[in-house]
Amino acid sequence: MFKKAALFALLFLVGAGLGLYAGWRPSSRRERLREARPFGNPAGREFLKTYDLIARLRMLSMGSALRLRNPKYGPEGSREYLNLILDTAQQGKRQLTDPTARTLIDVETGLTYARLAMIEEAEGNSPAYQTWMQKAQTTLKQAGWKDCSAAHLTQIIQALNKQDACDSPCGKG
Repeated sequence: MFKKAALFALLFLVGAGLGLYAGWRPSSRRERLREARPFGNPAGREFLKTYDLIARLRMLSMGSALRLRNPKYGPEGSREYLNLILDTAQQGKRQLTDPTARTLIDVETGLTYARLAMIEEAEGNSPAYQTWMQKAQTTLKQAGWKDCSAAHLTQIIQALNKQDACDSPCGKG
């Protein structure tokens, strides 16, 4: 009696396992195709390019905030990192056609110019500060910002640096 029950249980488990596998495999393939289909058209590919670029810029922006606070890198290291953000933004902007995404890139570029201006101000380099701040204001005005004053941009950059460096209340746990 025990042998029959064990054999029945074994056959049942093998049959159930094969049935589940056979049913899962085609359905998972259909699911993958259905999920991939929205990104197979030009709009989907544009979305993925935009998402990838914004994610890279966000990571670089967070890295720059941390570098700005770390005396080990100094102003030259910070400038180098911020120029990397500018290069990434310009390369990415050439690849995108969506006007909204291009505006987001312009905002990130303008904020990076403002960060560079703040570095130059801290170093006492007034001509470079003026040049970078003017670039920041021009870029952000083109992106549709209303208040592009140096004081306002400085305040925004300080808040972003604090947020990106995890000093905000949400970063303290």
